[in-house]
Amino acid sequence: MIARRRFLIGLATISGVAGVFGWGIRRATREQAIIAIVHKRLGYLMLDDAGVQRFAHDFVANVEISSGKLRLIAAFAPLYSRLSTSPGHWIADATRFGEERVCARYLLSSDFFRNGEDETRLVQYTGYFDPLRPCGNPFARPVRQSGSAEEPA
Repeated sequence: MIARRRFLIGLATISGVAGVFGWGIRRATREQAIIAIVHKRLGYLMLDDAGVQRFAHDFVANVEISSGKLRLIAAFAPLYSRLSTSPGHWIADATRFGEERVCARYLLSSDFFRNGEDETRLVQYTGYFDPLRPCGNPFARPVRQSGSAEEPA
């Protein structure tokens, strides 16, 4: 009788824990995962939180990315933020491509490169970077032709 009772208590505990995790995954959003990725990988920068939230909304609206993986990241964000990013770590290797894709798009969508890659300044989100949009390149510089009226003599 005691073995059955322990088994049922253990089964109820496991079911409760699984239910809580399932509820957390179900309630998690893709935007929360994008925010967690940006803060984890770019934690050495001063980021504008409102800008990161706007970027997450724009990123989810414009990029097709696995919603299941993003919900898992969002549900386990406190654990995810503590995961190692060092090469050779199996979880880091599995998530590296997606993280780099998100962070590269965030940096291109911000004023980070326009301000000379200054890590001491607050990084502001300026608008979603679309490589197909003309003049959306943060590395573009105006062309100056010699002899033009704009050039000082």
